[in-house]
Amino acid sequence: MPRLTKVEQYKLEKEVLDWSGQGMSSREISEKIAEKNLVVSYGAIASFLKSVRKERAETSRAIVQEHMQKTLPDDLELLDEMNQELAEWFKDESLSKRERLRIYDSLLRGIDMKLKNSGAGENSTEDFLNALKERWGI
Repeated sequence: MPRLTKVEQYKLEKEVLDWSGQGMSSREISEKIAEKNLVVSYGAIASFLKSVRKERAETSRAIVQEHMQKTLPDDLELLDEMNQELAEWFKDESLSKRERLRIYDSLLRGIDMKLKNSGAGENSTEDFLNALKERWGI
């Protein structure tokens, strides 16, 4: 079991988090704690806050990843449908070149988004998009 920080030893977690949430710096919090005749360095407070932020970020990341695993297949299917519609619009020669370029840009963004979420490397995505640009002559 990890060693308790001074903040935890003195059971100041809630207060430190509240003060931090109010915008107080680690130094200001340390001074506030000193008013209670307790000594907790600003470095210890900063370390505690950093660990709390890291833990919260990891929890948030896990929640987002779980959500994405559930929704990504449907999102990708929807993205495919939108890209098919955009591709049809792109073929419409009655549109101005500017409008067609906007549609083309949207198509590329959709493809890029799909590739990034597929786990394809950044270089692969760039190479793929460059190949598409060359193919379309734009």
